[in-house]
Amino acid sequence: MKADATESSADKYSGLTIDLVGLGKVQLTHVLESNTETRIYHTTQPRVVVKMFDLSCGKPDEISYGPYMSFGLELANFEDILGTEDLRPLVPAYYGANINYDKKYAFIAMEYLEGQDLKSWCAEASSGGYETEWVEEFKEAVYEALTIMTRFHRHGIILIDFKPDNIIRLRERGIKFVDLGAFFTPRHYGQTDKYVYSTTPDYAELLIDASNVQAGVPPTEASDIFSAGVALFELATGASRLEIEDGTADEILGNPAIFLFRDSQIRDLWRSYPHLREVFPLLETQLRERRILFSELWHLLKGYVANKLPDWETLPAEQRDQIILATGTTFIMEQLPPRLQWLAGPIAQATVLRSLRLKKVAELMRLIANPVSESVREDVECHNCLIQNLRDLERSVEFVNGLNTWEARLNPTTGHWAVAMPVAWGQLLDSAQFTCLKQTYSDEHGHRYFHIVGDLEADAFEDDKLTLWHLKQDHFAWLGAAAGASRRRGVIQ
Repeated sequence: MKADATESSADKYSGLTIDLVGLGKVQLTHVLESNTETRIYHTTQPRVVVKMFDLSCGKPDEISYGPYMSFGLELANFEDILGTEDLRPLVPAYYGANINYDKKYAFIAMEYLEGQDLKSWCAEASSGGYETEWVEEFKEAVYEALTIMTRFHRHGIILIDFKPDNIIRLRERGIKFVDLGAFFTPRHYGQTDKYVYSTTPDYAELLIDASNVQAGVPPTEASDIFSAGVALFELATGASRLEIEDGTADEILGNPAIFLFRDSQIRDLWRSYPHLREVFPLLETQLRERRILFSELWHLLKGYVANKLPDWETLPAEQRDQIILATGTTFIMEQLPPRLQWLAGPIAQATVLRSLRLKKVAELMRLIANPVSESVREDVECHNCLIQNLRDLERSVEFVNGLNTWEARLNPTTGHWAVAMPVAWGQLLDSAQFTCLKQTYSDEHGHRYFHIVGDLEADAFEDDKLTLWHLKQDHFAWLGAAAGASRRRGVIQ
């Protein structure tokens, strides 16, 4: 791979041409997104974008260390994910990367995703008052994003910087993650001291995680659960920090003992990471600005409630925990729009002090879920071909008990319920490439229904047979019972 620059006056890298293996010459056109260190460009290849890392530092014989490290980390994480079959489809396709020391830039070429990040998607919905149908789509998108998070955890990867900007909802309703630079992967276990901890302060518990990384203690699932809780709040409100009423803020400011110890810890962190002064302010500053970081909310509430209740120290620990959680849940709920106030509980339980927090992402998912009815669950268990296939493979069918309303759809030609193809893929994974399919019906809304068949009966797909793997992320494809399947309960097809 090589590149030759033809700088445009419109932007530093517009007009740059790079060679990509398998794609040939690709020219950068206009900027899609930018920050201080990187820019993402559209290109003359509609399906390709290029992330440029500016390595210039003003000195002729040196490059900027920060962007150089960011490039290396993101490239290494891409390579880790590319080597993992069931993670590869959950991020943009990778088309190549290179670094040019002479012209002081690096780039990563990847797939252009047709869709919207969740933050902008939710912002559009807020202007329409969050219609009922949209709320269901919102639950589906969030649930799928959390499902993807559990997939990464299964492979020992902690996302670290999970936030709405990095979650893309595709036009066909699937979810993919972008911006892979902060991941903590199995490469880092055993050498945590060499890991470059990089995150957005609003979505992280810096005092815990930064100290742990310095001490060689790896981040855990608790970090991603916290980030997910903050992300849910931002999706609902457009803000990643909480507002605090003037009177309450002034009352706390009038009693500095509530926050002085916490502020001393923040100052200690500044000594190690001076650049955090601007983005991770003291609690005193947060109170004066009336905007509180989630990482500080629960410590602040604990001190505030303890100060208000004279018998606080004599209360049982469990009762004190319940008071803190209830107070925080109410505080959060008051800031959510009416149609999304049901999120207060999940947000609170995901962001509360670690001793009280949900232990697994699956627990957060259950708080968001909309389970199908018992009759639908029974129908799927008795008649759906996926269930029979899993049993033939001697695999668990426990997923049926957690099936959501958006993951099942009635096939009017069979009278039985079909399962969303991404759900089926999540159960079969390595077997999906060998699971042949035949389409049995399509409705007026573009939904297509399939049945598992032998390879001789399978539909053609390009130069091969159609398999579940080909439809693994198709939210308009459904796997159900074959036409003419028995409608009697309890008969396994």
